Amino acid sequence: MDEKSLNKIADFITKYAPQYTDREKLKEYILKHFEYKTAFVGEENGEITFVCRWNIEDEGRTATILDLYIREDYRNKNLVKQLLAKGIWLFPMVKYIRFERFVKGRPFKTLSVEKILKRR
Repeated sequence: MDEKSLNKIADFITKYAPQYTDREKLKEYILKHFEYKTAFVGEENGEITFVCRWNIEDEGRTATILDLYIREDYRNKNLVKQLLAKGIWLFPMVKYIRFERFVKGRPFKTLSVEKILKRR
């Protein structure tokens, strides 16, 4: 990945997640996730529309979503289901999705893949 693309992704993430204060560390995270195929970035007309990063855990049965940022005008378009379907295609052993939350006092939320895909 070239430096311009990496900076563009880092800019998008920090817009929605000010907790990432160390830009160089964030860029390292992004590169690692692309290396392991645990990141998706959507673009339209040269503009990023979403970024999703996750870790595969629990012997491959659980995907923990670390970041999922969707541009406002792309929300409520079943994008999460589409991302999940693509992720399950890459990692078919995943049965559960855990969402990391940065809100103090709120625990992880774990849902079954089947339950998420059945939602309307």
